[in-house]
Amino acid sequence: MQYSIKVHRIVKQKKGANEYIEKHSHKFFHYIYGLGGTGKIIIDSQSVLAQKYSLIMIPPGTEHAIYGIDDFSSFDIKFSCDSILTEKLSKIGYCINEVSDYEDKLIKDVFDEAVCSDPLFEDIINIRILELVFRIMRRNKEGIHMTSNKQFIDNFLGDNNNKTIGKMREIINYIENNITQPIKITDLANLCGYSGSYFSTYFRECVGCTPSRYINLKKVELAKTMMMSTNLNVTQVSEALGFESVHYFSKVFKKIVGMPPITYHKRTNINMSINVIKDSTFTPAGQYEIPIKVINYKES
Repeated sequence: MQYSIKVHRIVKQKKGANEYIEKHSHKFFHYIYGLGGTGKIIIDSQSVLAQKYSLIMIPPGTEHAIYGIDDFSSFDIKFSCDSILTEKLSKIGYCINEVSDYEDKLIKDVFDEAVCSDPLFEDIINIRILELVFRIMRRNKEGIHMTSNKQFIDNFLGDNNNKTIGKMREIINYIENNITQPIKITDLANLCGYSGSYFSTYFRECVGCTPSRYINLKKVELAKTMMMSTNLNVTQVSEALGFESVHYFSKVFKKIVGMPPITYHKRTNINMSINVIKDSTFTPAGQYEIPIKVINYKES
């Protein structure tokens, strides 16, 4: 059976302690993914706590209001789908308390595609969200625990009893635990007792890329998260991740992401709304459906 999804809009918003979006409903699905802080979502008569890594899933026609408790920042994904998929998704609960590492990456990839808007980005976004909802449906139906990055590496590297593989697992863990520090390939090789050239070759055979690229991929992945969800500027992010200079950080970031970090930072560090479908009848270009309001406390 073939399903279809059309993503209409990607929104990044931050709501302070006294800010809220009043009760409303849509003709489409509204998924809210927590990036940081804490929020409260009122869905019908239910109150759902929203925080980092939580995914709130609101079906079409469902009244909801959104309140910031502690500088709640989120990605909001607005999409519609065919009638059969709509029926299936509408039967799923409102909240996943913590998505898997893979689901987190899917959602952030969608935002990256929207920000960069490269050719065919609309199709890629639709495919990513279709995969996300399939994983949510499978999780809901079968109670499957989604594999984390660490578990994937463990499964990929194999048996603990293999001393050589065990060394590679230690190297991966070392990189993950020290990703904010400068990491030298010679130091990694010494941890294994290998020469630099042999270590690089073996790492690539095990992991699928060179150790330098793996380290840079992990650093850039964390850099994007920091720029999206903190107030750090590009220089501060570069320093926090142990790059030797902001110039080198910019070079690495642009090679991996396709744009300089300063451009990415400007596009992601503010409240923003990106129409995936141009001239959408649901969401006029450059506008939010419902404005953010401020709670006014008056003495009685």
